[in-house]
Parts: sequence; C-alpha cells; structure tokens
Amino acid sequence: MIAAPSWAADAYVLFVGACLGSFLNVVIARLPHGRSLISPPSSCPRCQSRIAWYDNVPVLSWIALRGRCRRCGQPISGRYPVVELLTAVLVFAIWRRFGGQWATLAYAAFACGLVALTYIDLDTWLLPHEITWPLLAVGLLSPLWNLRLSWTDSLIGAGAGFAFFAAIALIGEKVLRKETMGWGDVWLLAGLGAWLGWQALLPVVLLSAVQGSAVGAVLLFLGRAPAEKTRAERQGRGSVGGGAPQGEKDDTPGAPADSWYSTHPPPGQPPHDPDEEDWVPPPHAVPFGPFLALAALEVLLAGDGLYRWYFDAMERLFG
Repeated sequence: MIAAPSWAADAYVLFVGACLGSFLNVVIARLPHGRSLISPPSSCPRCQSRIAWYDNVPVLSWIALRGRCRRCGQPISGRYPVVELLTAVLVFAIWRRFGGQWATLAYAAFACGLVALTYIDLDTWLLPHEITWPLLAVGLLSPLWNLRLSWTDSLIGAGAGFAFFAAIALIGEKVLRKETMGWGDVWLLAGLGAWLGWQALLPVVLLSAVQGSAVGAVLLFLGRAPAEKTRAERQGRGSVGGGAPQGEKDDTPGAPADSWYSTHPPPGQPPHDPDEEDWVPPPHAVPFGPFLALAALEVLLAGDGLYRWYFDAMERLFG
C-alpha cells in the first residue's frame, strides 16, 4: 500500500516538473533547427545574451522580469512559462495517479515527450523521429513498469497503431495523390499503442478526432486556422525579406524550422524525407499530433473513468 504523498513531496514534484518543462522549452526551440540541446547554455532568443541562473528559475523568473529580457528589454514569449506550468501539472498528476512507483518516472518521461512533440508540431507541422522513435522503443518496454499491460498487448498496440495510420497515409499518397496522414503521426500512434496497449488505440483515435475537429471548427470560425499562417510562412521563404535574416537563427516560438534539413545535421540524426521540408499544409488544416498526445494523456490519467462514462452513455442511449 503506497502512502499518500505529503505536501513536501507534492511541492518537490511540482518543482521538478517545472524544471523539466524548462528543458522542454530548449528542446522545442532547438531540435527542429538541428541545434544542440546542451550548448550553448540558455540565452535570450532576441539578443542571444546568456541567461543567469537567477533569471532561469521556472515560471517565477518570467513573472519577476515581467516577461522581458533583463539585458535587452525585449519581450520573451509567454509560451515559456506555459510549457513549464503544463509540464509541472502533468508530472504532478502522474505522481498523484501512480504514487511512488517506477511507473511514475516512466510516465513522466512519456508526458514530457508528448509535450515536446505537441509544441514542435504546432510550430513546424513535423513530429521528429528523434522523439517518436525513442518513444516507440521505450514504450515496448512498458510492461516492465505497467503490470496491467502484457508484452503481447504492447507489441500488438505498436503494430496495430502503425498499420492503421500507415494505411491511411498510403491510401492518400497512392490513391488520392495527396497527404492525408503525416508519417510522424504514424510513428506517434505506434508509440502510443506500445505504451498504452492495443485496447487504448480506439479511444485515443476517437478522442483525438473529436477534439481536433471541435478545435479546428472553432479556429476556422474565428479565422485563425493555423495552416493559413504556416502556408504564408513557407510560401514566403524564398521572397525578399522572408524569414530571419541570413546568418541569424530564429528560434522564437512559432518560427518555421528553416534549418531542419541543414547541411550539417547533428551526429547520428535519423534521416528525414527531404520533401517534408517544403510540404505546405492544406487550407484550414490543424496539426493532428497535439490531439493524439492530449487523448493519450487523457486515457493514461483518466482511462477507467472515460471507459465507464462511455459505456454508461451507450447503455442509456441504446439500452
């Protein structure tokens, strides 16, 4: 029987989660541009000046500085504390859900990977193999800490997840002659199947589709479809004044990943499809990866409750 977490343990978990979120900000900003996650140390995205440790405390430093760089005074995106808070809340929720088990560390890493993929997909419409492939590989080991998941269920989940979305992608490419499903989404669903088992695939796909459609409809109604901005950015890269000035690296949140396929990739970087760099999303589209990640976290943290609610609703509707 696991003892109830104390307030001190809760506070520690929240702090660690916020620190993980601070590192995820580095991953989100640098990985799509093929930059090292370690060097150089944290710096202002505007003036490139080093950030002192006392200005790098998650959430609190951003509030104390009123969202501006101490040196140049330029605004620093509010996304940074949002990612830190989101990661802290997710890690805390996992801690409260699973307690002092090895599963807590594993699922915290799982959540961190999904947060990074979410924001990278929002910025670049890409789900990089540098995250999705390790997510799948580690997920196949998840029966080590999830005793409710068998090795067979994990393996079938990975295979079924990959096959389901791969079939959609191939039908789009070969039959419809257009991209209906990104291959990053294919690898992501395979990873989710490995972590959660094949039984979770249908709820994850349904939840992500419903929530993605709802959000997409709202954004379309508001005239803020994310695909329109990305189309303008990517179509304007070759024009005069398009993108960041030559020699500068624009790693502010939302900046297109112009240097993802640079001629000097990090050592050991998995190959990417070169056509992906110039791919332009269809009008009014929304990236699907964030909704897959959201649905996976919902199933992880509230799966039993979701299943009970669903079957109760079906019984009331058809019973």
